[in-house]
Amino acid sequence: MQGNQAVKRQNEETDTWKRKEDFEMSGHSKFANIKHKKEKNDAAKGKIFTIIGREIAVTLASKGAVVIVNYNGSAARAEEVVKEIEEAGGKAEAVQCNVSEFAKSAELMDYVVKKYGRVDILVNNAGISKEMPFLDMPVEVFDEICETNLRSVMLMMKAVLPYMKEQKSGNVVNIGSGAAIRGLPGSAAYSVSKAGVICLTQAVGDEVRPFGIRINAICPGSVDTELFQKSERRNYILSAGGDLFKPETVANGVAFLASDLSEGMNSQVLIMRGFNRW
Repeated sequence: MQGNQAVKRQNEETDTWKRKEDFEMSGHSKFANIKHKKEKNDAAKGKIFTIIGREIAVTLASKGAVVIVNYNGSAARAEEVVKEIEEAGGKAEAVQCNVSEFAKSAELMDYVVKKYGRVDILVNNAGISKEMPFLDMPVEVFDEICETNLRSVMLMMKAVLPYMKEQKSGNVVNIGSGAAIRGLPGSAAYSVSKAGVICLTQAVGDEVRPFGIRINAICPGSVDTELFQKSERRNYILSAGGDLFKPETVANGVAFLASDLSEGMNSQVLIMRGFNRW
């Protein structure tokens, strides 16, 4: 997703989980600044999954986060998410930024820190995919998918980690995919890019652990978005007895990794398996 979100903690009271039905325990979640990469739907660039990004933003805002929704293309879509959060009593802001450019990513982080004081959580949720046989796939398509799905994650981490290191704390949650665990035929580039996200998570997570920073990833299986409902793979999974995840389930997994409920977890991959293929 070519987009982002950042969040600042409102006060100590909003750190407490507000919905016990989400997690059967009490505690505190240090949702200070959440940087969330909002996915952009661009037909010319393939399938970009916006619904998951929206659910993550709304879920984190419901936990007391002030969300900065980054967008690269559709300001209207980002503003819709902001409006939904604000109508529910939360706080959010939409900010334009092309996260595939390091200078722009750095400017975004600088803006967030200057306005909100710190960035405590970064959620990387960029992802595009173009299904086609490997032998038919132009090299340019491979490069495009890897640039969006992997390189943008690297750039955003490069931009945010110096701030987290200085404040001696921070959380990064990267969105992987089940395809990172077992490559999907017809989606070679997507599978490779998401596998790279996993390796990046593990390698950098170990590097920044001494600075109080945690980096983890979540790998959802098939998520029942509107785009996926048009996919032949959906019917195959259901006919084979597999399960599909709701976007809200993925968002709750991200919220868990971004909170103190997952304290001690670092360089880990949370695998959401709904179909026993991988």
